[in-house]
Amino acid sequence: MLLERSVHVAAVSSQADQHLEAQSRLTDMAKRHGAKAVFIALDLRDADRVSTGVSDITASLGPISILVNAAGVYHHEALSGHSIDGWANTMAVNLTGPFLTTRACWPDMVAGNHGRIINIASTAAHMGMAEYAGYCAAKSGLLGLTRVTALEGAPHGITCNSISPSWVDTPMMQQSLTNQAKTMGKSVDDLYAEAKGLNPQSRIITPQEIAQQVTWLALDAPQALTGEDILMTGGAQW
Repeated sequence: MLLERSVHVAAVSSQADQHLEAQSRLTDMAKRHGAKAVFIALDLRDADRVSTGVSDITASLGPISILVNAAGVYHHEALSGHSIDGWANTMAVNLTGPFLTTRACWPDMVAGNHGRIINIASTAAHMGMAEYAGYCAAKSGLLGLTRVTALEGAPHGITCNSISPSWVDTPMMQQSLTNQAKTMGKSVDDLYAEAKGLNPQSRIITPQEIAQQVTWLALDAPQALTGEDILMTGGAQW
């Protein structure tokens, strides 16, 4: 949706080379709207690589003024047996990654006296989920990072907000339900229906709805809106 508003977009993923069809679609869309789209394979856990990646994006598209921290992973395991590696990786991608990208983009935003940072959190930041200790802890930490970023960015025209959706219909959701089905003795279809039932609108949120909210925060939201976490739950009072 940012491309539809003629905003240049850099899509960053550790698996960028595995999504060639998506890259082609985004490139075509960018051309139609007079924008540019670039794709970079990047390990968000690596501070040096993040710094280099941001430099590469700036060289291609100019200074970065919008940052969307949307990368996420989860580790499904009971707390009593939660592996250190699973914990560390979940923290590295979901919390340290946004810190590193924010830090790397910060100088250009300060220099331009303008920046819009959007962190994708989760309702898991507001309530516990059994067997997702690392994920819940990382997303809760992301809310804290959002507030600090908003405070430090305020004198420089930089806003930072987070979005906390409930279940969103993504491959990550499907994989999570598959893993839960194995340990709970339920079918994926049953768990999907339960997830829908948690939404008062009786449906699963679409990725397009998240994109709409991101675009609004990036381009249309008032300057005074910063440091906030926006719940997208279909009306559920988490």
